[in-house]
Amino acid sequence: MDVRFEDSGLFERAAASFAIGGAAGGAAGSLAVAATGSAVALLLLLRPEKAYVGRWVVAVGCCVAVAICWQLAPLAGSPAACGAMLGLLLTVVRRDVAAERGAAPLSPFTVALAAGLSACAVVIGAATLPHLSAALETVAPGWAAGAFCGGALGLWTALAAAPLHLRLGGDAIEERFAALRLSLAPELRALAERAVIARRSASRAVPEGAGADVQAPIDSLTAAALDLAARATEVSRASAPEAEEHLRQRVSDLAQRAESSGDGAAKQSYLRAADTLSSQLEHLQRVRRVWERALARLHEEVANLERAGFALTVLDKPGSAAKLQLLHERLRDGATVREESGEIAASAMCARRE
Repeated sequence: MDVRFEDSGLFERAAASFAIGGAAGGAAGSLAVAATGSAVALLLLLRPEKAYVGRWVVAVGCCVAVAICWQLAPLAGSPAACGAMLGLLLTVVRRDVAAERGAAPLSPFTVALAAGLSACAVVIGAATLPHLSAALETVAPGWAAGAFCGGALGLWTALAAAPLHLRLGGDAIEERFAALRLSLAPELRALAERAVIARRSASRAVPEGAGADVQAPIDSLTAAALDLAARATEVSRASAPEAEEHLRQRVSDLAQRAESSGDGAAKQSYLRAADTLSSQLEHLQRVRRVWERALARLHEEVANLERAGFALTVLDKPGSAAKLQLLHERLRDGATVREESGEIAASAMCARRE
């Protein structure tokens, strides 16, 4: 089974925020304050989008409330509760960022696993870090030892939430391309591969905040290009040049037989057979024209994907919002390949029936 680690940038920033905030809170000499610092630092350093500010503030407030209870009444289950709340805070952050980028939602099992592992991390930290802090105080100031242990607690908790970024199963478009690759004609295979490579490049370059407005049309164009390549391959089999040449030869042969026949009934039969094959030849020529259009359209869509990847790569900050909106409109307008695919599929089916 394919396992992918998604959005490593967010994971690294969240871990750094937890470590920095934990170090700042740990300098006060309490792991509960370190946990509070981690939660607050995540809110201050990651700076959520306006739509998510309220949710993040509520999640941070819950973490701070549990940490205060741990500080004031250090019960046996306080570290676990605080760790679970920190894990849920990371879940909220990951969920909102994933939704903004058009990614699949988190499963309940993933959320429960991240919260449980974060709780275990804080419980282990609460049991071991005070001893490490006491040892460090023999060679360093108390605030430095507390900062080190608080930063370690924050880092451990963030690392324990790594399951939030793990995704089981491969990318649907990549799997579609892998399944089609060997069945495509050489020219179509090369174009399909260019489309997938362009999508990878564009997906890596999609800036934060762009969300599904840009990623979704890119995925749609790539999926439609792969579908178009598959349909065009079917048409190419139904309209092979040798089939057209064979029909021409048969029509010519029947015409010659009709001309040389001395029997009127036989001559009419030859002519009707030649007329039927001529109709089939005309249909085959129409199918070949559809294939030519499909190939040209596939070239066009691959060029659009490559252009999108290049535009995202060189996107600069000034005026980036307007440029992203323009790019989104162009991608959305270009995501109409499936209409052509339907025409190709119908033509291929008719060719096979005849």
